[in-house]
Order: sequence, then C-alpha cells, then structure tokens
Amino acid sequence: MNIQSISSQDCRKPRATFKASYVTLSEKNLGHKIASDVVDAFNNKIFPEIQKTAFVEANALIRSARVGKTDKVIVNPEDLRHNVNFFALAAGSGSRFKELAQTVGDYNKISLPFKIDENTNLHMLDFAMAMGKYFIGEEGVNKIVASQPSGSFGDIVEFYKTHPIKETIVCCGDNVFGDNAFDIMKFFIKEINNPHKHVALVGVGRTPEEVANRFGVLNAKKTLKSENLKLRGFSEKPELEEARNLAIDGKNIANTGLFYISKEAMEKLMEEINSGVNNIKKNDVELYDFANAVKYIHSKLLDWVNIRPINGADVKVVDKWEDVGEPKALYQFADDVKHGMYLHNFPQEMANNIQTAFAKRVHIYPESEYPYINFSDSLQINSKKLAEAKNIEGVNIIV
Repeated sequence: MNIQSISSQDCRKPRATFKASYVTLSEKNLGHKIASDVVDAFNNKIFPEIQKTAFVEANALIRSARVGKTDKVIVNPEDLRHNVNFFALAAGSGSRFKELAQTVGDYNKISLPFKIDENTNLHMLDFAMAMGKYFIGEEGVNKIVASQPSGSFGDIVEFYKTHPIKETIVCCGDNVFGDNAFDIMKFFIKEINNPHKHVALVGVGRTPEEVANRFGVLNAKKTLKSENLKLRGFSEKPELEEARNLAIDGKNIANTGLFYISKEAMEKLMEEINSGVNNIKKNDVELYDFANAVKYIHSKLLDWVNIRPINGADVKVVDKWEDVGEPKALYQFADDVKHGMYLHNFPQEMANNIQTAFAKRVHIYPESEYPYINFSDSLQINSKKLAEAKNIEGVNIIV
C-alpha cells in the first residue's frame, strides 16, 4: 500500500503505525513498579488518545519528508511498522535524583509522579514514550525488564541477540524535547532513507559556560546544502577552553539522549559482540553503554560501510531540550510546561490539563527566595508549609 492508495476514509481510522516500541527497565531499579505504574498506565490512559490520530499523522509525516517511490526503506506507514524499532531507555538508577526521589516517595526520576487529575499521574517517562508516538502498536508500548544490569545499551544488545535487527531509534527516558515528534521523526525518516547515513543525533545549542564539565558536546560542522550539521566526533564534558573551540556561532552543540543507528551499522556491531568482541564497555558492571556504542559505530563507518564518519552521520539541532536528572532541571522543565512547552506530542485536551496542573505545582512563592515544586495532594501553600519544605539544590520540595 502506498500513500496515494490511502483514501480519506481509511485515514480517519484509528490505526497504529508501529508494532515496535519498547521501554527498557531494570528489576534492580524499580523495574516492575515502573512497568505497572508508568508503562501500563500510559498504555491504558494516554496511548488510546494518541492512537486516534497516529496513522493520519504518520502519512502526513512521510509526505512532509518527501519520500518517493524509489528504493527507500520507508515509503508508507506499513514500512515504519516493519522496519524500525524505537527504544526508550529507562533502566537507570537515577542517582542524581536520589535525594529528591526519597523525599517524595519510592520513585526514581522517570517514574516521579505529577498528579494531573483524580485518575491520572504524569511521569517523566511518559514524555519519552509520547516522543515515540509513531512507533506504538495496537497494544501500546512493550516492556523489557532486565533481571541483571548490563549498561544503558545492554537491553538493546540482548534484544537483538534473539530478534531481527532493524533501523533503531533510541530516546533516553529522562530527556524532554521542545521540538515535537513530527519534526524530529521527519529528520530520522530522511536519514533512514539515505543509504549513506548510518548515525543521526539530536543536539541542542548551549553556551560553552553551560556545557563545560557538564554535557557531552558534538564536534559538528555546518554545510551549505543542509540545515543539519555533519558530525566530526565527540567531546565528553569538555573543559571551558575546549568547549569554546568547539562552538559554532558562539554555541556548543550539546549531545541529547535521542539518536538513530542504521540497520547495517547495528548488524556490524552485533557481529562483533556475538563473536566475543565488546568495544562499547563502560566498566565491569555496565558492559554495554549507549554513548560508547554511538561513538564507536561512528568511528567504524569507514571500515564497516566504506563511508567516512563525517559523511555518514548528521546532527539535527533543536531549540529546547532538558535532561531532567536533577531538581534544578526538573523545576526548569516544570516551569516550561506551566507555560505550554514540551506538550506537542499529547492530544490537545490532555496537553491543556497537563499545563494547568503544572501551573498549580510550580511557583516562585512571595515569601521565599527559592522556587518550589509542590507534590502534595493539597495545593494550598502557606508560610508554615513552605518553612518546613526540604530545600534541594535551591528548589523547595513540598510533599
């Protein structure tokens, strides 16, 4: 079936575009609780609303990506269904978030709940799963709960040892993106359909002062032919001087947790791993690391597919992104949601309810120099309650 053969009546049917959306969890890090409280809740309460328009939007997405009838991997939604896997990584411990999580309850950062209404909580992981809205099948998001930790990329490696290798898109479960899924997935579809592209990343512009010693930075290059950048290499949390040297028009391109790896490149990596060679190890516990995997694949493109790394990897720069791994970042994110950001991927009515709920829960209280996030059932904040609030990294936490 091609785009031209889909009638307007067909487009109105609530059809899913993918059967290949997965969230990776760990038994050690509340995996079964998150599976129930977050993933199952998403499948039951948020996914049915997303599903109503997913097929229609997928057709518009593919048309917008200017997909032709040539030997492309993706020409219509059925190709998306068969050829691409989407993984949201949510198996980490959330160590930077530990103090806040223990204050609020038995959560880590991706399962931290914000009450939206009497029946619905929203979690950080919901944003990552909604980011993969075009990858959700008839029954929603699938769960992979690992019994043993093997690193951030470990569950994907284990998955591909027993499942067919496909085009792979990965999103970190604690990252949020201001650009909507439509625009980012259009970028990925173009990359998937280009036989010369094997790695694609999403970056965000930040000043050298912001990224120095904090974020991984992409060594990228502008081109005259594309709004996207070419990827030269990676710099892990550079010192300020190096960050300044890597800047483009005064900004560094910070590496976010959203990327694509081609089927061919993944096959080469899995061939090495299955033969007993592991070049993406982080340490003796984290045997497979996603950052190491992307760097290693990029470095091997010439050997594996006869394409220079700079020509085989592209970077899309988004306007707004947050790694919500610490209370300050959580407050900034929540305040942005209060003003309507990060909600592109939710149905409009749900997005409005989320914005209203966040507006009630984040505020600069007049009697305090610090902002607060309110996790309590009561939204009434008085001086006594504020005085008793726990202050974590300059954010008052009210529970």
